[in-house]
Amino acid sequence: MFNKFKINEIIICNGIGKCSEKYIHELGVIVEKDSYFKDYCVLLENGAEEWFDEKDLEKI
Repeated sequence: MFNKFKINEIIICNGIGKCSEKYIHELGVIVEKDSYFKDYCVLLENGAEEWFDEKDLEKI
């Protein structure tokens, strides 16, 4: 089995973050994946880290 996104891959976040619970639409870089919850930790352009569902992310 493989992950949909690779570490250090540039992606577009288009959804609600798990930590801030705000809608976010901006570029980011994948930092890590939680294999239990299937969530991705993303480093956003503004320097913040946020967790997203796989369905809220898309490749460039």
